[in-house]
Amino acid sequence: MYTSWSHVLNCELYKVLAMKIDGLHSKVVGAKNIEDLRTENNVLYLELVIFKDARAKAEYKVTKAEMLQQLSFKAQKQAELKLNVCEDMAHAKHKELTKALGELSKANELLAKLGASGYSYPKGSAET
Repeated sequence: MYTSWSHVLNCELYKVLAMKIDGLHSKVVGAKNIEDLRTENNVLYLELVIFKDARAKAEYKVTKAEMLQQLSFKAQKQAELKLNVCEDMAHAKHKELTKALGELSKANELLAKLGASGYSYPKGSAET
């Protein structure tokens, strides 16, 4: 993405600068004296400074946007990793609960068989 944005940015900025240089060139050709040429040269220099500043600012914004995009991508990946860990933990807990429910079910069946066979609980136990 950086290459394409930089390429577009450079093309547009250079296009503007080229148009200004062409305009100044036609003024230089029609200049009457050396003072006119100095003025045009100073104007061209200022335009070049402004152009470089604008280009630097635009490249900074593109770079900043790309860095934010990369940070966003990293944050998304970290969130996905955390989600995967949570899903793995939930799956493990589900297995533990399923196993515990199976053991509880077996214990209930055993208690039911003991009760059906006439087994009485000893005095002082919870099931009196």
